[in-house]
Amino acid sequence: MQSCTISQRPGRRPGLARRAIPAAFFILFGALFHAHAAEPGLLSYEEARTTLYEVSDSRKASAAAVARNQDEARAAKTLGLPDLSVNAIEVFGEKTGTLDNTPLGSISFRDNLRGPRSSVNSTWAIYSGGRISATQKALAAGVEAANAELSHTEEDLDVLLAKEYFGLVLATNVERTRTSVLEQAERQLDRAIHFEQQGLIPRVERLSAQVSRDEAAREKVSAQRDREIAEASLRRLLHRDGVVGTSTPLFISTQPLKPLAEWLRLAKSASPTLAVLAARRDQAEQGIALEQARWKPEIFAFGTYSLIKKYQTLIEPDWIAGVGVSFKLFSREDRASKVSSARATLRQAESLEAAADTGIATAVEAAYRRVEQALEQFKLLDSTLALADENLHLRERGFGEGQATSLDVSDARNALARSQTARAVAAYDYVIALVQLLQASGQTKTFPEFIQQADITLTL
Repeated sequence: MQSCTISQRPGRRPGLARRAIPAAFFILFGALFHAHAAEPGLLSYEEARTTLYEVSDSRKASAAAVARNQDEARAAKTLGLPDLSVNAIEVFGEKTGTLDNTPLGSISFRDNLRGPRSSVNSTWAIYSGGRISATQKALAAGVEAANAELSHTEEDLDVLLAKEYFGLVLATNVERTRTSVLEQAERQLDRAIHFEQQGLIPRVERLSAQVSRDEAAREKVSAQRDREIAEASLRRLLHRDGVVGTSTPLFISTQPLKPLAEWLRLAKSASPTLAVLAARRDQAEQGIALEQARWKPEIFAFGTYSLIKKYQTLIEPDWIAGVGVSFKLFSREDRASKVSSARATLRQAESLEAAADTGIATAVEAAYRRVEQALEQFKLLDSTLALADENLHLRERGFGEGQATSLDVSDARNALARSQTARAVAAYDYVIALVQLLQASGQTKTFPEFIQQADITLTL
C-alpha cells in the first residue's frame, strides 16, 4: 500500500493543509476501491463445487440416464393391466354360394359385405410365466444402477475439482513464496551495491547477489506461469470466462481419522461402484427369470364389442369374450442356450462385483495410509521451517557484519523457500489423499465438513 504524507511548507496557510488532508484521503480511498473492484471474484470450494455440478456435461449425461431409466420403469408398472383399443375399417366385398338339400330345394344367395366396421378390443395377460414381473424388476434395478452411476460421476467430479481447485491454491502459494524471495533478493542486492560502494565487500560479492536476484526472478516467473496454467485449468473446468480466484485455503486436520475398519465398512455400504455392480447383478438375475419364462405357457383373456352392427353379416358377433392359452412348441431361437447365456451374465456380474470389492478395499487402505503419511510429513516440516527461518536471519545479520557472504544469504533464503513450498505441498497431498479416501468409501459429499473442521490452514 502506498503511503501518503502531507507536510506544511513555510509561508502556506494552515487551512490549506487541513483542507488537503481530506482530499488526499478521498483520493487514496478511491484508489483502494478501484483496486479492490478490479480483483477477480473469489470462489470458495463449495461455490466452485455447486458451479461444477451445474455446468458439467458428464453429470448432465448421467442425470439424463437416470431420467430415462425412471421413465422406462414407470412405463413398465402397468404391464399387468389389460390393453384396450378401438379400430375402424371400411369393408368392400361380397359372398356368394348355394345351399343344397333344403326343403325349398337349392337356394343361391349373394351377400354384399360392403360397409364400415368398428369395434372395441381388449386383451389381458392373466399369466405370463413371470415375464412381466421380471421385466419390471430389471427396469427397477436399472434405475438403481443409473442413480449409482450419477453418484459415481459426482464423486469423480469432486476429486477432479479438489485437484484443480487446491492445485491453484498451491500454485498461488508457491508464487507468493517466490515473490517474497525475489523481494528479499532485491533488498539483498541493494545492500550489496551499497556495501560495494563503501568498499566493505568486493565486487564478486555484489555479482553473487546479482546472480541470486536474477535466479529468484526466474523462479518467480516460473511460479507465476504455473499459477496461470492452474487458473486456466480451473476456469475451463467451471466453464468460466473471467479470472477465477480461490478463497478456501489448503488445510490440515490434526484430529485422528476414524479407524480403517470403519472406512472399509462405509465403502461396502456406500460405494457407488459397488452399488452399480449390485444393480447389474440384480438385472442379470431377472434376465434368467425372463428367459425361463419363455418355456412357460401364457394365459390371457380377450374381448371384442362391435360398435357398428348395421352392416354385419349373420355370422359376425355383436360381442365376443373368452380366455385363451398360448404355448410355444418350437422357437426359432434355442431357448436353453438363452437361459445358459443369462446365467453366464449373472456369473460375470458376480465376479466383477467381487473383484471391485477387493479393489475398493485396497484403494481405501492406500488412501488412508497416504492421508496419514501427508499429515506426518506436514508435522515434521515444522522444525525444518523454524531452522530455515532462523538461519536466514543469522545469515542476513552476518552479511551486514561481514561474517557471511551473499551466497550464504542466498542459500539460506532458498532453503527457507524450499521448506515453505514443501509444507504447502504436504498440505496439498493431505487434501488430495483425503478426498481420494472419501471417494473410495463413497463419502465425497462430506468433504466440505472436513474443510470446516480443519484446525490448521495455510495463509492464502
